[in-house]
Amino acid sequence: MVQRPLSTNRLSRLALVPLAAALLVACQESSPAGQAAGELPPADQLLLAAAKVALPPAGVTPADLPDPESQGANLVAQYCAYCHNLPTPGSHSATDWPRYIRRMWVRTEGLQGSYDIPVPTRGERQVMLQYLMDHALQVSSELPAGAGRDFFRQTCGACHELPDPKQHSPDDWVAVVRRMMDHMQTMLGSTLTPDQYSRIVLYLETASR
Repeated sequence: MVQRPLSTNRLSRLALVPLAAALLVACQESSPAGQAAGELPPADQLLLAAAKVALPPAGVTPADLPDPESQGANLVAQYCAYCHNLPTPGSHSATDWPRYIRRMWVRTEGLQGSYDIPVPTRGERQVMLQYLMDHALQVSSELPAGAGRDFFRQTCGACHELPDPKQHSPDDWVAVVRRMMDHMQTMLGSTLTPDQYSRIVLYLETASR
């Protein structure tokens, strides 16, 4: 369950993604001599905190990507994981991926000279974008009616486009929602209660039949 950048109630978590590794180095270099680790100036602490929130959650490996042996998967693993945790194509919808990945390219080009960050060629960029769009989040145009629909829309739609319930089988939604709860804990510092978890899972199980 992912984010949509243009809506005011969405959280734009990837705004600083390609900068995270560079920020760690830059803040260390800008610290006064003899300043102990963890005692960065407040402005630097805030910048690092923002970068941390923007990072994709940990846990995804190249083998977890769709069609992991494809050229697109290999390029995503090679370039995207250089600065941050590996994202999944399902992190965004096909209409959102071009905006996100082009923003990443602009920023990596800006950091290339100072931090030796590898930048994909034009041909590699086309392959990466097509791969991400081919395996992107399937967005629901109209959620099926059912108990829990409004709560699902309000809770999950706060951070990303709402997925089509039929994107997964009824048996798969338990694990998918549990994984999203782990992401919420990592990125927001909070998660669902057992009752909230059950309400969302029950709705998705029913709607995906």
